[in-house]
Amino acid sequence: MRHWILLFHILAVIVWLGGSIYVEALMAAVGRNADERGLVGVFRRVGATNRRLFNIAGVATIVFGFWLVFIVPGWKFESVWVTVGIIVAAIAVVIDLFYATPRVDRVEALAGDPEADAEAIPGLIQQVLMANHVRTGLLFIGVVFMVFKW
Repeated sequence: MRHWILLFHILAVIVWLGGSIYVEALMAAVGRNADERGLVGVFRRVGATNRRLFNIAGVATIVFGFWLVFIVPGWKFESVWVTVGIIVAAIAVVIDLFYATPRVDRVEALAGDPEADAEAIPGLIQQVLMANHVRTGLLFIGVVFMVFKW
């Protein structure tokens, strides 16, 4: 049973971190062009994916991680690698759910409303991208601690 839980934990991390790295690369490539409409269009598609996929992967990572600590002999919450993993994953989920997702929703609302202030959209996009940078860095640190079990 623990092997299945470990598999689902690792798959959730792969989706979360791998998707975050992909989004970083995609948004960097689109951001190099001066085409603001293209940036907003890609951001809206990425934001929808972020809301559906990354939030679920983040919560699944934490749930399966806790489950593993409870059932695998020798894995303890007092271990540095477990504590760091929990802390960085929790911070990353909070960033996703309570910082990035509301801003993505705001961009969706502004982009869909022809009477809305379009000047606010680039600032919101930059805020979400900065949050994504932080999330990706935190997840990378967590994965390093998990792999090497420091």
